[in-house]
Amino acid sequence: MEVDKKEAWLLQQAIKEWESANLITNEQAQRLRNSYQLRTTDWQTITLYIFIAAISSALMAFGALVLDEKWIEVIRKRLSLTDGIIAIIFTALSLLLCIQGYRRRQRQPVFSFNRELFWLLPILSIGVSVVYLGKSVQYLQGNFGLFWLIAALAFGIIGAIISSRLLWISMLLCLIPGYVVSTYHFTGDSYFLGMNLPFRMVPLAIIILGIHWLARNIPAYRPVKDITWVGGWLLLFLSAWLVSIFGNTATWDQWQQVRQVQLLWWVGSFTVLCAATLWLGISTRDNFIRDLSVIFLLLDGYTRYFEYLWDRTNKGIFFFILAISFWWLGKWIEKRKAKSKLPPPPAATS
Repeated sequence: MEVDKKEAWLLQQAIKEWESANLITNEQAQRLRNSYQLRTTDWQTITLYIFIAAISSALMAFGALVLDEKWIEVIRKRLSLTDGIIAIIFTALSLLLCIQGYRRRQRQPVFSFNRELFWLLPILSIGVSVVYLGKSVQYLQGNFGLFWLIAALAFGIIGAIISSRLLWISMLLCLIPGYVVSTYHFTGDSYFLGMNLPFRMVPLAIIILGIHWLARNIPAYRPVKDITWVGGWLLLFLSAWLVSIFGNTATWDQWQQVRQVQLLWWVGSFTVLCAATLWLGISTRDNFIRDLSVIFLLLDGYTRYFEYLWDRTNKGIFFFILAISFWWLGKWIEKRKAKSKLPPPPAATS
């Protein structure tokens, strides 16, 4: 069995603990140590960088060839094609690429960058088909967000069927701007269901996390569930942080007229959210939530300082207090972590 450095360290600690507790013999411990080997990650890292370069080059080629529409326009003029026909052609091409990708996955079920990178082709092809579908109907009087959502739906369905992480990431990257642009199309600078632009992102993040919770045990969803988990929490924290700054004001002019003291309710709510998720991350041993909460607690402190105290306090005193506060927080977390590692007390014997 090949493992990376982090996994090897965990296995070494576990075997050492089992051996010291006499749960396994010295011979069994040695056999366990010989049952795995450290995976060489140098080539994996180089391969990752190569594929990142390939994706970047493909995106730049896509922008140069497709977004300026020169070569598509030349083909359309020569063959007298309409926008709808071009959308159908690229839809058929996307279908063929997805079938080919599914066959490649059946032949090579183990994850590889090469297999995953192939899905960049249908992603770009689906994007072109959706763009020309929108052009064929004049984007329904400027409702660009609807076509972002159509692309997100296509990426989500295909990504769920073949468990492609790249397609699932594309789905989230289309879903969020699609939701924003769609709500802005119907409301403009006004409120959407009583919520301004940052505030309306909070329910979207909650819905994403709720879908993750409902689908977490579905086998086809497991390869991409961490992407949804990370994306949902990032969206929730970013939108809540923006709400703590702008409150529920609809426009920039309205926000300029609001006194900072009137936004303290939103500031307090965001701080409570960070503290609650920090406790959740520690209690559930979810390192991502724990670390993200600490990051946004720091961001919250810096934001409040620049809002309320930048012109009124000594900068050195502020940063000293901030350092002491986070030092105490780190010490408290360290104590809890050390306490959780203590062995349980021996059972009482009669």
